[in-house]
Amino acid sequence: MSNDRLQQLDEQLALLREQRHGMEKAKITAAAEEKVRIGQRIKLEIRPQILEIEKEYWGILANQAESLDITEQEAEVVVSEIVIQVEQIEARNPPRYPDQVLELLREIKYAVNQPGKPASAKLKGIISSFPPFIGVAYEAELDTESFVLTHFPTFTKVIKQMTKKNPIPKLLWQQLDLRRLATENHQSST
Repeated sequence: MSNDRLQQLDEQLALLREQRHGMEKAKITAAAEEKVRIGQRIKLEIRPQILEIEKEYWGILANQAESLDITEQEAEVVVSEIVIQVEQIEARNPPRYPDQVLELLREIKYAVNQPGKPASAKLKGIISSFPPFIGVAYEAELDTESFVLTHFPTFTKVIKQMTKKNPIPKLLWQQLDLRRLATENHQSST
């Protein structure tokens, strides 16, 4: 069921990103007043939907991280890529990304540079740190899919492979579903 949910979320994200892309293309040729309307629709409708789905997706992965079967060899490649990419992002002058994004990336780099932990444990820690990154990236109006694919392509590939071969235990899935329902009930009562 959990892999089915991750697949559903992937499909929903693909549809929303396709809508956003189409709207961005239409915005280029639209009249001035239409450009404003399209921009507002992207900002107020499409982006919040993408954020919610990405949060759920990465939340599931973060909760599942400890049970993922990651070979040390795979993890070393991904961790190495992340360290190199974060250093390149940090070295860029002027900075390309907002301070909050850079700070989270530094925290990730610091965590993976700690000696004594196997690369697989470091990678699981990286996965667990992605839900806060999604929120910060949204606030900074950063396209997380583009960011992750551009800077961490191996990480993206490994995540996709892991989600296909590691189903989330049914009990964990039920816990996640109960948390989501509790959050929705709390939000609707306020």
